Amino acid sequence: MKSNQIRFIFAPMEMDFVEALSLFIFSGVKLLFTPMFAVFLPETFPSLFEIAYVSSLGAIIGSIIFFFIGKGIDKIGTKERKPGKKIFTKKNKRIINIKNKFGLFVMSMTIGIISVPLGAILVGKYYNTNKLAIPSLICASIIWGFSVTYITALIYRIILPLF
Repeated sequence: MKSNQIRFIFAPMEMDFVEALSLFIFSGVKLLFTPMFAVFLPETFPSLFEIAYVSSLGAIIGSIIFFFIGKGIDKIGTKERKPGKKIFTKKNKRIINIKNKFGLFVMSMTIGIISVPLGAILVGKYYNTNKLAIPSLICASIIWGFSVTYITALIYRIILPLF
């Protein structure tokens, strides 16, 4: 094993440390596009499992960090509110409708569509007392990391060469 490669405990994989670190950091910010770009570099990453594993792990750490940031933002916002009529914007109404209609898991799954920080902050703001908030963010990160990686690989490595 070379000195510039890293070996993970759970699986016998080898990946360049800088590439793994950049994939980890980028997936903590924008999970949808990170595995897509990594799949396009087949020489860099030996296996699709590696890409999905590292991007899911980065999204998990990012979502937990931003969950606590959202929880803190909610605590700050509740102290400064003045009594009186609340002002609801179109965006606030849409977020509350999603929260009431679909629940915690769908709000957690938004981390793949909008972004990890924004989705985790929304979960932290609206579900900060729910004990299933962090496990649902972890589950959503794993689902998005693996599904985007394998769907992109299916399209890029199997379907596109047919044309």
